Amino acid sequence: MPTQPVRFSLLATLVLGFLLVLLLLALGDLRRTGEALATFRWSLVPLLLLASLVNYALRWVKWEYYCRLLGLSLSPLESATVFTSGLLMSVSPGKVGEVLKSWLIRELRGVEVSRTAPIVMAERLTDLMGLVILASLGASLLPYGWLVLLGTLGAVGWFIAVVQFRPLALLLLRWLEGFPVLGRFAKSLVLFYESSVRLLAWKTLVPTVALSVASWFFECLALYGIFRGLELPLSLLVATFTYAFASLAGALSMLPGGLGVTEGSITGLLVSLGAPRATAVAATLLIRAATLWFAALLGGLCLALVFPRLAAHRHAA
Repeated sequence: MPTQPVRFSLLATLVLGFLLVLLLLALGDLRRTGEALATFRWSLVPLLLLASLVNYALRWVKWEYYCRLLGLSLSPLESATVFTSGLLMSVSPGKVGEVLKSWLIRELRGVEVSRTAPIVMAERLTDLMGLVILASLGASLLPYGWLVLLGTLGAVGWFIAVVQFRPLALLLLRWLEGFPVLGRFAKSLVLFYESSVRLLAWKTLVPTVALSVASWFFECLALYGIFRGLELPLSLLVATFTYAFASLAGALSMLPGGLGVTEGSITGLLVSLGAPRATAVAATLLIRAATLWFAALLGGLCLALVFPRLAAHRHAA
């Protein structure tokens, strides 16, 4: 498992996240942001974390569905441990670091990474589609919101269509075999493609996209809970659009955890909708702590404490 790159990436992301918090506090006025946080109903924190946990649980159901489609024989405990450990890489660029889950499966079962890595790609694509659907509910709040959302959905749909058109995909793979470097990975690329075809078949998109919509809605619900805790008179529709659109922007930026873009989008949208800047900054800090950083903490604990024991037991068996 590539532990050194993972540690370096996480350290860099933590530093970036800390600097971003300082910047947000400066933009929101440290004193006023502190006052807004002081007035927050902290008794709501368990409910916010519960909403995030429901999000992870529904996404695990999707992960488990994909694993079964590929015929992976993971026990429920192994599957849940690998998935939860992967949450640590929520802070990676575009969450592509969640391919760590493929390395963990190889440690447990010896399955080639190229066979399971498409699961991460399918997860991200269906997450994007789910966020587009949620954001479209309030797209009218922005002058050009529909154009951005339709463009993203169109790009995802085009990619899926290309994957499903086997003659074109196989032609591209044969063409890549002629390159000196890529040719060495021809077998892995074929395995990656064959898994992708099964995971992105049209009949699998309906349940997986539905799970994505349901799972991410719970984090939108968490933002609405923060509105209530800060006494912001904004609706659930606004919370759904704001969180989904900001998450979508952060994912497309390919920055680690969408840092900067997601926070800037949430704060900017809330201010444009009439929220005081300090309160908008407070809401942004709270939702990111309850979602992104909570996921990374949970994943890190699972990877450090649970996975080593599970792997040792598997190897000893």
